Amino acid sequence: MPIERAQMEFPEMLERKNFDVTTFFSVLLLTAAGFLAIYSATYAANMNNRFGQQLLFAAGGIGAMIVMALLPVRWFQAIAYPLYVISLGLLAFVAIKGKVVYGHRSWIAIGGFQFQPSEIAKLATIFTVAAFLHKGRDLKQFKNLLIIVVLVVVPVALILKEPDPGTAVIFAGLLIVLLLWSGADLYLLAALVIPALVAILSLFGQTPTVISVLAGGAILFFVFRRNLALTILTFGIVIAVAFSTNFIYEHLHQYQRNRVQVLLNPELDPLGAGYNVIQTRMAIGSGGLTGKGYLKGTQTQLRYVPKQWTDFIISVPSEEFGFIGAVVILLLYLFVIFRGVAIASSVRSIFSSVVAIGIAGIWFLHVTVNIGMALGLMPVIGIPLPFMSYGGSALLTNLLMAGILMNLYRNRKVLF
Repeated sequence: MPIERAQMEFPEMLERKNFDVTTFFSVLLLTAAGFLAIYSATYAANMNNRFGQQLLFAAGGIGAMIVMALLPVRWFQAIAYPLYVISLGLLAFVAIKGKVVYGHRSWIAIGGFQFQPSEIAKLATIFTVAAFLHKGRDLKQFKNLLIIVVLVVVPVALILKEPDPGTAVIFAGLLIVLLLWSGADLYLLAALVIPALVAILSLFGQTPTVISVLAGGAILFFVFRRNLALTILTFGIVIAVAFSTNFIYEHLHQYQRNRVQVLLNPELDPLGAGYNVIQTRMAIGSGGLTGKGYLKGTQTQLRYVPKQWTDFIISVPSEEFGFIGAVVILLLYLFVIFRGVAIASSVRSIFSSVVAIGIAGIWFLHVTVNIGMALGLMPVIGIPLPFMSYGGSALLTNLLMAGILMNLYRNRKVLF
């Protein structure tokens, strides 16, 4: 029976050689830091009910993390395709009848509980790609490469219907991580990254556009030196992206254009679209080296940063505990991310390796984009900080991922 098996394996998991101490305690510390930040961010506003809700989600999530660490690792592979289909169904449903929160139809509400299917879809997509690659597929074959791309693009298309461009960006980054780890050609990375960089630089004017196109062409023609027809086709895509960026920009929603403008220059609208970024920078900078003390941050307690317990949560510990506090948090993230990479490198199963790198990739992308938003280095696209930002769906999913990572470490010598 599964329960009896779990009871037998629990003492074994607690043995030092099988228990992933690094992941477990790093995750608990990050979650605890999130509690402190959320409590502080909601303290002056008398919104401590959010802290209580997060505490309940964390209790359930930690329990689920332990369960995930105990389950037979083969179960994850067995549920991959069914979970993927279920997640697509939930994404389709939420795109039509989902609950609107902060302008996005991204939620399903059941009684007093609401969750984001896109969080489930992240894990389901990682499982499915890993299950597909587990059979030794060669990604240098175009058919296999195309299947991986389709598996990721389908949920992205549904997520964009909500619309939730932030989560779609995370999926795009996840695709690159999975392809590179699984042996896809480096030329593919160039073909994906160069057009994206050209699109970004095109927003700065004609001169950066021309320079980026010429530099991209030089890399494609002289660095990789691949088949001439393929190189010309890729370069044609780069040129098309360069000339279509402004057209696409003009057809974005006004709030999306505002976010791009704020990214380029937040001071253009200091009381509107640029307000969050400016206030978050001020909060982070005002903390100095050691911070102002817990519950003593002026930017935090006077609520200059709107919804500071969600996407801009990093501003709270940065102001109250200063540069040192922010560095400690970043080091904890580095521990769990590099632990995921180390586990992906040490396991004997292809499925386990892809799942581990997928989880590490998700965390890396979330941390990079979230902190980039807070510093004004990236557009504000609604990406939470793992384990710390307020939100039950994200916290539960991240704790589940941590449990799965611990499971993969425990079964790192298992070949299946």
